[in-house]
This record gives sequence, C-alpha cells and structure tokens, in this order.
Amino acid sequence: MKLLNRSIQSYLLYAAGIFIISVPLFYFVIQQIISNDVDKALRLQKTDIVKRIERLADRDPFAILDAFGPDIIFNRLQSYRSYDSVYTIQKTDPVALHPVSYRILESNVLIRGLPYKIVVQNSLVNSEDLIRSIVLIIALLLVLIIAGLLLINRRLSKKLWRPFNNTLTQLQQFRVDNPEPVRLQKTDIDEFTDLNNAIGMLSENNRRLYVLQKEFTENASHEMQTPLAVLQSKLELLMQTNPITGEQAALIGELSDAAQRMSRLNKTLLLLTRLDNNQFTEREKISIKEIVEKIIHQYSDAIKARHLQVTVTLIETAYCVMNRTLAEILVSNLLGNAIRHNIPSGKLSVTLEQQVLTVKNSGRAESLDQKKIFTRFQKNSTDNNSIGLGLEIAQKICSLNNFTLRYYFQDSLHCFVVNMKESSSHSPGF
Repeated sequence: MKLLNRSIQSYLLYAAGIFIISVPLFYFVIQQIISNDVDKALRLQKTDIVKRIERLADRDPFAILDAFGPDIIFNRLQSYRSYDSVYTIQKTDPVALHPVSYRILESNVLIRGLPYKIVVQNSLVNSEDLIRSIVLIIALLLVLIIAGLLLINRRLSKKLWRPFNNTLTQLQQFRVDNPEPVRLQKTDIDEFTDLNNAIGMLSENNRRLYVLQKEFTENASHEMQTPLAVLQSKLELLMQTNPITGEQAALIGELSDAAQRMSRLNKTLLLLTRLDNNQFTEREKISIKEIVEKIIHQYSDAIKARHLQVTVTLIETAYCVMNRTLAEILVSNLLGNAIRHNIPSGKLSVTLEQQVLTVKNSGRAESLDQKKIFTRFQKNSTDNNSIGLGLEIAQKICSLNNFTLRYYFQDSLHCFVVNMKESSSHSPGF
C-alpha cells in the first residue's frame, strides 16, 4: 500500500469512528432534551388543570374536562397515595394508521380533599420529526466535512509528494554507465532537499566507482593477457628445441596447460565482472532455437569423441530480447557442462518448448548439492579443463534477463531448466 493511501486510510477510519459514535449520541442527547422539555410542560399543564378545577364552584367540575379531549383523563381513587410517573408509549394513529409516540404523565392528586388519578399525554410526532431533521442535517454536515478533508488532504499530499515521485522516477532510470548526472527536481521542502542531495552524492560516487572498477578490470585483463600470451608462445618454442628429454617435454606440457587454464580463468573472471556491472547493454530480438542449433553444431566433435546419445527436440522457435553474446554463452555453458561431466556413451537431451530450454545429461549417480551448484569455483568432477564458473555465469545471465534457472535430478539424469517466459515473445516482430 502506498504511503499516501495509508495516511488517508488512517484519517478515514478515524472520521468514520467519530461519525458512527457522534450521530447516535447526538440523536440520544437531543431526544433526552426534548423529552425533558415535554415532561416539564406536562407537569405544568397538570398543575394548571388542578388549580383551575379547585377554583370551580360547580358541584360537577369534571364535566368541563370533556373540552380537553382525550389528552386528559381523570379517574376517582379509593385512597390517596403520592404517585408521579412519566413514560413513553406507542399508540396507533386512527387517521394515519401508523404507530405514534406519546409522552404520558400519571399523577395522583387531591381535589377538594378527594383522591383522583390524572393522566396527561402529549404526542411526540412533531418532536421526533424535529429530531430526525436535526440529526440528518448534522450527519450530512459531518459527511461533507469528512469528504472535504479527505479531498483536500489527497490533493495537498499529491502536490507535496510530487518531488519525491520525481526523484523515484530518476532513480528507476539511473544507470551507472550513463555519464549524464541525475536531474532531481528542486523543492522547498527540507526533507526532500536533503534526500535529493544524498541521492545526488550517492549516484556520483557509484558512477565514479563504476568507472574506476571498469578501468581496473580492463587494464588488469589486458596486462594479464600479454604475459600469458608471451608465456604460451615461449613454451611452444621451447617444446620445439632440440635436444629435449621426455621429462622436460612433460614439464613443458604441464606449464602450457596451466598457462591456458590461467588464460581461460582470466577471461571468465572478466566476463563475471562485466555481468556484475551490467556492461552488456546491447539487446536485440534473437531466436533461441537458432542459438541452440549453432552451439550443438560447435560441440559436435566433443559429442562424437564421447559417443554420446544425443536427443534434440526443438518444438518451436522461441524469441527473447537479450544480448546475443550472452545468449550464446548461456547455451554454450549448459551444453558444455552436460558434455564435460557426462560419462562415455552417456545420454544428452536438449529440449526447447514453450520458451523453456531443458538440458539433461547422465553422469554421477547421485544428485548435486543444489545449494552450491551455482556457487563460484564449485567443481563436481576431476576434469582439469573445468574451472567451476560455468554454472555461475549461466545463473547471472538468467538473473540479468529475468529468466529462471533451476536444477533437479530425475531418472538418473541431471536436468537444468531455463524458463524464458517472462522475457520472450512468439511474434517475430521487434
């Protein structure tokens, strides 16, 4: 969830809680105020009626009560007991035919020394309508206030966070190999200004370190290749000199193999460094099927030398956007690994189906350690030509192109699966 939405959500939950609590509470308070006011009016009305009846000289003073209608009721009591009660009841309106609330006052009084029960009632229809109107108006005002606050907060927050969003966009587009500096939007907010300054310094330091590392890698690789090439050529000349003993020839051969191995290691480490620095920026739409066919043809002599049983199933042409050199290295490392670690007359299976490349080979009769198989300098054979970096390079190429590379052991075959669905496309257009 975005930070802006989270803050608005907190405001909204708080406002909703206040709304839920305040509206019923306000309704209850208004209802109590009006009920108390009606109760006072009923008591005053009762007192006034009693006083008027006391002043009548007629022997039958209660006959005039008929003029008050059904809202006032007198009943003669056998004995007097001080009693005063106020309550609310529901009656059906004979005209509207729906329940109507009445406030009732029951009281025992003495009139001319005789006990009577007087009942005075008052309809609350007008009061309830008033309460509903007041509560509805207050609720509407609360809704408008909450909606207005949320709208103002959202518009103001978007405006305040605009520099941050611009900074985030610049960071997403930042590349250490791009010499152009990061252009951050100026703002009068101190926190965002400090953030932009820190990001600007960090980006420049990263770019400077990248350039230094790139120069060091290139210079180290160049400086190492020259003495290695000289060493290799001198060893070849030394092998051609006469006289030379068999023991000397064997020593010179071992030195030559070590020099070639060191040269391959230097090139491989340079490749890893370039992968880590993401220096393979050239990308194009390539056919994985063509790459696989090309690499298999290049390994044809090695396959024949080991008498491998090869099964190639290229069901469809899978396209993906990536660096062509990296694609060839990825396929070459997987196939080379399957051939190098295979057994004589073993099995080799290559399948390409639905943007999934699967390479299977026979070899060791047990599964490899999946925690270490893609780790640098992990070797699972005694082959001196293996330097233990092929699978790590394949893993880095897959990560760089959003592929997934996984390993499993099934039916005595070591299986490597490259899933290219996230970055591939069936359409040949680019």
